[in-house]
Amino acid sequence: ISAAVCCCFLLAGCSDSSDQEEAQPFSVYSFSGENEYFSISNGVIVLTSVEEIFYGGDLEETLEAFNDITAYSVTFYVSSGGEENTLLSNSVVDKTGGTIDISGWTGQISGDILESTDVPHLLDHLYCELETVDVNGEEHEYLLQLTVTEITGKTDS
Repeated sequence: ISAAVCCCFLLAGCSDSSDQEEAQPFSVYSFSGENEYFSISNGVIVLTSVEEIFYGGDLEETLEAFNDITAYSVTFYVSSGGEENTLLSNSVVDKTGGTIDISGWTGQISGDILESTDVPHLLDHLYCELETVDVNGEEHEYLLQLTVTEITGKTDS
């Protein structure tokens, strides 16, 4: 079961059907994408009236082109009106003289991470940018537009 589906079940299980309070609105989105260099899977965005949670998902290299990497950063952002709003950014640097594997969990963040103008652009303008530095000090940048699907939405009546 993907992380997105698990998240939906968890959120559904948190509500008490006998509770007479009005339900809080929430939306759950899943995202993924792949290009010739890497893929992102199991990404989830949860938006409620009180909190925003961004799970970056899993990064996997699609070619073995990243076996000499000494540093990398993964940045997720929404492009809106010509501007980029960073949602999550993580960096890893090897300072021992070795190389590192870029594959794995990309992290998560919660709080007030989205601008109100970003939400309508989530479905078509969510990107993942991977920047790498190899053992020769050469920097490379890879951009991936992510496919976002709204899993569920609940609004007040």
